[in-house]
Amino acid sequence: MAKKKMASNKPIWKSAGFYFVLMYALLTVAFIAQIFISNIVPMKYAIPVVIVLLLLFVGMYYLQLGKRVNKINKILGKILIVILAVFLGIGNWYVFKTTNAFGRMTGNNTQTDVVSVVVMKESSAKEIKDLKGKKLGVIKTGDNEIMTKALADVEKDLGEDITTVDYKSYKDYADDLYDGKVDAILVNEGSRGLFEDNHANFDTETRKLKEYTYEKEVKDISKDVNVTKEAFSVYITGIDTFGTISTVSRSDVNMIVTVNPKTHQILLTSIPRDYYVPQPCQGGQTDKLTHSGLWGAECTVETVENYFDAEINYFARVNFSSVISIVDALGGITVENPVAFTASDGTYSYPAGNVDMDGAMALRFARERYNLADGDRDRGRNQMRVITAMINKMISPTIITNYSSIMDAIGGSFQTNMTSNEMSSLVKMQINDMSGWDIKQISVSGRGNPSAWSPANGFNAWVMEPNKATVDNATSLIKKVVSGELVTDEDVQHQNDLDANAG
Repeated sequence: MAKKKMASNKPIWKSAGFYFVLMYALLTVAFIAQIFISNIVPMKYAIPVVIVLLLLFVGMYYLQLGKRVNKINKILGKILIVILAVFLGIGNWYVFKTTNAFGRMTGNNTQTDVVSVVVMKESSAKEIKDLKGKKLGVIKTGDNEIMTKALADVEKDLGEDITTVDYKSYKDYADDLYDGKVDAILVNEGSRGLFEDNHANFDTETRKLKEYTYEKEVKDISKDVNVTKEAFSVYITGIDTFGTISTVSRSDVNMIVTVNPKTHQILLTSIPRDYYVPQPCQGGQTDKLTHSGLWGAECTVETVENYFDAEINYFARVNFSSVISIVDALGGITVENPVAFTASDGTYSYPAGNVDMDGAMALRFARERYNLADGDRDRGRNQMRVITAMINKMISPTIITNYSSIMDAIGGSFQTNMTSNEMSSLVKMQINDMSGWDIKQISVSGRGNPSAWSPANGFNAWVMEPNKATVDNATSLIKKVVSGELVTDEDVQHQNDLDANAG
């Protein structure tokens, strides 16, 4: 009798069951806390989940620490706790991955500039100190503040001032490097593509001596709305680089995505990269839209807002790495391709119809323009087809199997000035009603001009002069979505007819 009494008075913390219950309690509390902190689970699901979790905890507590539970039931209880703990651990991990991904890609107002000291491939200079007594070319178009910082850092590394030659034309800039009139030039990596018109093999015929990286905070240009109740527009800008998403570069993908959460309609409006429009960051001078990206997303958004007379609430930046990572994480996408073609670099052939694509194939599809009948305009349409396929895959049940890798890909390959709360609210809304989205696609167009002044280039270049009829009609359709009216197939066809007659 004495032994039984001593056993019944044994401290609770000396029981193995106590630690099983404690582990289970911690996982339960963590999961419940993350559900509410993440704000992605609708209350109609969150409340029942919490009730079930609490009831399970009471049951597990009784099975381990109840006074009238036999040994066999306690063992079964431990097995149940282990099984439930595994599910709670997975649930905690998924919610954590989601909030972490949203945190990495939202509210980001960082801009990165990379400036390189570039010499010809056969140059005898191997490092910065070899430029002592040499001439360095410095471009005076674009962001002069960054170039001034880079020049100061070059001279600091040299330990002395360097003779500089100033340029206002990228053609002369590269020509003088090739002709040996300067020994090296400073290249903002975001503007590297500006050399391609006159020196197609610039990347392989030159090399870098050193890179300088500059990061800065830019002002928040978001115009916040209640994204689950009010219509809003997101400007998608696709920069022509691999690597860090915050890198300043040309805006080669330009698209207004207008979303109405009440009507569940999305309108994608594609704008050609060479659209010749006034740009506030270049003092109101007219230039290719793609060049606005050299001044950051703020410049591109302001340029498009002014020209289209449409408010843009947020922006999202992607680059080449983004497309590959996200599509692969989704397990591939199925794109509706209207016309068969082969990529100009010979890498892929795309049959007409529904085409299954991995990330690299989707990126090549979205970048191709030379082997398409309508050139850059067809490229813009294909970019919208890729985005549509990605949206459809993301809202399908198949996302569950690749959820963790998708969160990793999105978190590291996507930058937006939406807040994490706004992003989580959209996810919560989608989970709440599980409704499909009606996605419409339109584009604006114009007429090619082979020789128009480009202030960013510093010489005449090919541009697309806008057809105002396509712009005005696109603006009216954007406003139609915002007002809660539905854009119809007839509306899209009318825009297509204007587009077809624009050239």
